[in-house]
Amino acid sequence: MHGLPPAAVERLNRAKRSGVRTSLLSAPSAAGIKTVGLEPVGEVMGCTVQSMVARYQTYAATYNYNASSIAQPYLDGLSMGYRTAVDRMREEAKALGADGVVDVRLTTTELGQGEEFLAMGTAVRARSTVRPKSVFTTELSGSDVAKLMLAGWAPVQLVWVGAAYAIFTGANTQYQMSLYAGNTEVDSYTTLINRVRAAARRRFHDTVTSVRADGGIVAHMGLSTWEPGERLVAALAYVRGTAVAQFHPTGPAPVSTLTVMPLRRQGE
Repeated sequence: MHGLPPAAVERLNRAKRSGVRTSLLSAPSAAGIKTVGLEPVGEVMGCTVQSMVARYQTYAATYNYNASSIAQPYLDGLSMGYRTAVDRMREEAKALGADGVVDVRLTTTELGQGEEFLAMGTAVRARSTVRPKSVFTTELSGSDVAKLMLAGWAPVQLVWVGAAYAIFTGANTQYQMSLYAGNTEVDSYTTLINRVRAAARRRFHDTVTSVRADGGIVAHMGLSTWEPGERLVAALAYVRGTAVAQFHPTGPAPVSTLTVMPLRRQGE
């Protein structure tokens, strides 16, 4: 349990003493993972509170300044916060003897000048003598994990990646954003948004490749913009999903995890 906060260590020790297995799974998710030989061993959590670089910091704008450097520190803070929270959650799962964490939920909460990064999920263990090399993480529900595995794929790692850029705006942008322009494209904004979204998707692909996965399931893509200085617009795009690996070829994934058999006879 190296690296875990004291409160996390105490929570794990309490769970071991009591023998009670908690879970964040819904009934369909709990039933779903059981069909593929997984069972919940406990609720796990990773948390960190860190000071963040303010998005709205300002400086004297100048056109020979590297505009994108103003957005990078905020992205670095987000990446570090999510990574630390997920790593601590995985460490808790490992201490419980789990093989993976499913239905992971990532949240952030502002705490004064700091920000809390929280990762919560349900640790699961396979009813098998064969153990994976490392604890997998995924935000897929238990039902979706079951469908994935029945189709010959297994979750590898929860992935959160982002990209951030900033641009200076000129007179043309100011006009295109004015009331006199009407319905017209704002060229510089289009360029910025396309660039930052493409970079985030590219980094998601590169991260999936770096963990030696065979594919990635994108769960969510987000975008935010802000103005850190005069005539300066910054944008941050992120992609969140699960890297997956194929362990044997099979048919398409089933549309439902459980089959419901009617108890009444036909005609009753």
